[in-house]
Amino acid sequence: MSPASSPLQARRELLVGLLETLLGESIFDNRYSMHPRRLSTLAAELADNYIRAAEGGFGAAEGGFGAAEGLSREAALEEGARLAQEGLGEKTILRIAASLRRFSLGGTDEDAKPARNQAATTEEYTSALLEGFITAREAQLLRDQEQLRRALSTALESQSQELLVKNHALDTSLNGILLADLEGRVTWANSSFLSLWGFTMAAEVIDRRTTDFWTPQDGERVLADLPRTGGWRGEFIAERRDGASFSVEVSASVVRNGIGEPIGIMTSFVDITERKRLQAQVLQAQKMDALGQLAGGITHDFNNLLTIVSGYLQVLILDAPRDTRTHQDLMQMKAAVDRGVGLTRQLRLFTRQASGNRQSVSLNEVARETWEIFKRTFPPEITVELALAPSLWMIEADSNQMSQVLVNLCVNARDALTDPAAGRERILTIETANVMLTEERIGKYLTARPGRYVLLRVRDTGTGMSPDLLERLFVPFVTTKSARSGTGLGLAVVYGIVTSHHGFIDVQSTVRGGTAFEILFPMTGTPQEARRDEAAAPPLPRGHGKILVVDDEQQVRELISRVLSTCGYETITAADGSDALSLFGEGNGIDLVILDMMMPGMGGRECLARLRAKQPGVRVLVTTGYTSDGSAHELLGEGALGIVEKPLDIAAFAEKVQETMGRGAVGC
Repeated sequence: MSPASSPLQARRELLVGLLETLLGESIFDNRYSMHPRRLSTLAAELADNYIRAAEGGFGAAEGGFGAAEGLSREAALEEGARLAQEGLGEKTILRIAASLRRFSLGGTDEDAKPARNQAATTEEYTSALLEGFITAREAQLLRDQEQLRRALSTALESQSQELLVKNHALDTSLNGILLADLEGRVTWANSSFLSLWGFTMAAEVIDRRTTDFWTPQDGERVLADLPRTGGWRGEFIAERRDGASFSVEVSASVVRNGIGEPIGIMTSFVDITERKRLQAQVLQAQKMDALGQLAGGITHDFNNLLTIVSGYLQVLILDAPRDTRTHQDLMQMKAAVDRGVGLTRQLRLFTRQASGNRQSVSLNEVARETWEIFKRTFPPEITVELALAPSLWMIEADSNQMSQVLVNLCVNARDALTDPAAGRERILTIETANVMLTEERIGKYLTARPGRYVLLRVRDTGTGMSPDLLERLFVPFVTTKSARSGTGLGLAVVYGIVTSHHGFIDVQSTVRGGTAFEILFPMTGTPQEARRDEAAAPPLPRGHGKILVVDDEQQVRELISRVLSTCGYETITAADGSDALSLFGEGNGIDLVILDMMMPGMGGRECLARLRAKQPGVRVLVTTGYTSDGSAHELLGEGALGIVEKPLDIAAFAEKVQETMGRGAVGC
């Protein structure tokens, strides 16, 4: 494929615009300021190199910046190093990598395989870009450290005026710096160190051992080896004066005089809590995306199985006399199948395959409705409180899914509050608020943009969670409950719903310290009408005409044909899109096509387009159990007359067929 005709080249300007906007928004995160023209040039260079890697191949040794096709890993490493030299910050490079990953996943269903290949190439390319960036930044830090060390050696032997100058440079450094004697006793600390640890005066740390501020098991060993090694660098979790913990990067080195004799120890501390949190968010997003793809495939196959079982059960129930034991047994079987249908719907919400009916929603109304239920059904020892903001902004959402988010969170809170380990004060609080996210605050959320958001917070005073559980909190089937108490899908469903609504979720919890879930949804002032659910009413409505049933599952084709035949229609079947086109072109007088969206080979979208090319007025109903990002509903704008979700409710399905057969041909 030539570059001019490649899908990524066709979207180059979009990518350049996204990267230019990102760079413009991140100017305060960078080490140096860049001219707007340089930002535009840099965005174009990043886009071109990424497209070259994704389309021409990544990893070839000869593929450098000037190569016509492909990009070598060495070139990507050099590009990352160049970005570090340009002065881009760590947050900026992480956002660039995240944007390229999202951009690589922007294809349609027919582009699924290429999108996966591009996603893999994008992961390799962005990993190399980040590696080159981090390596260059580390080299810069080492150079800075060496410069500080040499400056300190000179200062200790210089005249008093020089000492004042060097002391000022160290004292105003953004890094926390400690000076100590060779025994490790602190002799001086700069203001940044005092601020990091929460001290107000240097006297509070003077004469304490340097290792008091390190991880105990590492501090003494490193200090003892410093005269031999000359320096040490690492990371650990430190504890501030008030007991709060934070991640810190440490660099320790021996200070020597002009003839090379050791005269002291300098230790530099950098707070890397934000960097570690962003890295954890990137890893969590990658893990959830991988789990979503796996669950999406399982859901599609499971939906087909449930369609067959549920459909034939409904046929048997219609034929069985209502007051017989057989009818009762069949209803018990249908109840079990319906529970399976509910499970697949939860999985679809986790994988963001169900977008629901979006309209203008007030989270205050959702909270009040949920509160009315829980204040009557929760144990009396639990106090359920509301703290709702007046004049709360509206959001565009599916109200049922918002209720499910709140119910899942409140049920989890109830379980934590009724645990024997919970304290005496058992309070569940539901809060809402209007929030304005600024540039300074969006760093807490990986893909957030500045603007107006609506906050939903659910707090409890229950047992809390351990750090290990917090890391796996939104993974499907991970649960703190007993095997009989839950499926482990509740929070995974919450995560899927929130992300599908372009929201963000954050959790704060400590063991025996309670838990707080904070969710932010973008504010919107554009209400949408909700679709009305079609009512299903037995007996099955009858009609006449010839219907072509297209589905790659033989049992699903047979089920649909049987239901349609019962309703009086004549049916013919096709196993894929190619067979459907052949049958449709044989002059069979087909009045309606029932078309499965997801099929191997020619999918539903392509088949629909070709059917309309043959006969623009063809009637088509689309069946699907996999509606990723609402893509099935996009077919309504491409000529389909309706969407029927699997597993089928045969009464509603028969009514939909009758309604569609009664409509005129599209375009006629």
